[in-house]
Amino acid sequence: MTLFQLSIGLLIMLCMIIRPFSYKPAACDFPAEMSAAFTSTWLVAGLAVSFPIFGRLLTTENLLSPYVLLSVVKGVFLWWLIKLQQVVNKESTSSSVFYGFIAMALGSLTINVVFNEGLKLFQLMCISAFGILGILFVLKGDARRLSHKGKIAFAAIVLLLASFCITDHLAIPQIGWYAHLLFSSVVMFVAALLHGISKQDFYKIFSRLDLAGAGSFYVVSEFLIIYSSINILPVSFVAVFMRLSAPVVMVVSAIKYKEQSWRNQLVFGISALLLALPLIFS
Repeated sequence: MTLFQLSIGLLIMLCMIIRPFSYKPAACDFPAEMSAAFTSTWLVAGLAVSFPIFGRLLTTENLLSPYVLLSVVKGVFLWWLIKLQQVVNKESTSSSVFYGFIAMALGSLTINVVFNEGLKLFQLMCISAFGILGILFVLKGDARRLSHKGKIAFAAIVLLLASFCITDHLAIPQIGWYAHLLFSSVVMFVAALLHGISKQDFYKIFSRLDLAGAGSFYVVSEFLIIYSSINILPVSFVAVFMRLSAPVVMVVSAIKYKEQSWRNQLVFGISALLLALPLIFS
């Protein structure tokens, strides 16, 4: 891994540290659907602003490709994911990030087995260990205190995030990252409209600093993550850097929100870091 790749990876990690805390106020103050609504709204706005730069990436061929259907599926799943992730975030911010280890392992191993991404044996072992660590977090970490509703949401977002590894792997090479992001974001926005977002909600999305800040930051970080996964880092490595945010998020959550003890959180966080180091410096 080059110094430039490492720098981009650390920037991705920083973005993923900030995200759950920027979404926490919305999780506490609004129904979970509101977070999916403001995320999709700001994504569409970001795509509109960036169109003069990236619009050239849209062609008749990729717009008419059957792989667009995968983007449509991702859009529906993304609306559902953010909604359910906020259900978990309201109860446990740590759980709203640590679920990603199980999803990353499930998605990465599926891609490697079915589509032969070419990961080495020790890399597969590390990624598998991430999944095991995630399961241990469910049994011994803060996820064990989730309500019945929270545990169902946790299981669902694991499967949803793992599915994104597959949809991204299949769709992006065929239609490009911008078209994939465009279609999934628009479909997500339509899902929010169909759920009944009101004019008052739209006003809050742009007028409240906490919602506008969270939504706009999501857009910038999502552009960075997607572009990096296509042009700078392998998809599995991007997933690893995203998950490396968990140790910091968990310790802050332990101190700020009293989620387990900071020692318990730190054990899981450091374990994740130690598993990631061989992948980063391979």
